[in-house]
Amino acid sequence: MNEHNEAKERLWAEGCLKGNRKAQKEVFGFLVPYLRGAVRRYIFDEDEVQDVLQEAFIRIFRNIGQFDADRGTLRGWSARIAINVAITEGKKRARQHALPGQVELEVQPQVFEDMAMEDLMEELKEMPEDQYNVLNLHLVDGYSHREISDIMGITVDLSRQRLARARKWVQTRFELSGDEMRSINQNRA
Repeated sequence: MNEHNEAKERLWAEGCLKGNRKAQKEVFGFLVPYLRGAVRRYIFDEDEVQDVLQEAFIRIFRNIGQFDADRGTLRGWSARIAINVAITEGKKRARQHALPGQVELEVQPQVFEDMAMEDLMEELKEMPEDQYNVLNLHLVDGYSHREISDIMGITVDLSRQRLARARKWVQTRFELSGDEMRSINQNRA
């Protein structure tokens, strides 16, 4: 990030701390597209995405004093909050509805280009939620196993195990053919 953006983020954070509505509006406008994409990787229903975003922004503005521009970007700090809210809300709603949480993957890796995104999502929705969340946090969001353990409240070893299980799960359902990936179920049809 360049110095201009770092300075802007510092000013926004200071303005938000003082209750400055203009700064809050700037932060909201800057963050909402990015955070919406991050949350959609964990929450499938659009109404629930809106609820999670609302809760995430409440937490962001309530805790803006904890943001340290010397340790990272406002966007990264806020994404961690939004992802934590999404995972927590997903677990809470899954318990309330006695159904596994639904997830959506927004980033499409190169090997999935020839597979329709809808087909891929239908397949990935079958993955156990705990494995999918670790897979998503590690491969898509780029968190380390230590960070994942903090976010999900699990051990580093359990994070690694869940990632290994998620990879194995993918391997049992997809096959690589050259540079494309296909569902094994589609090949049987």
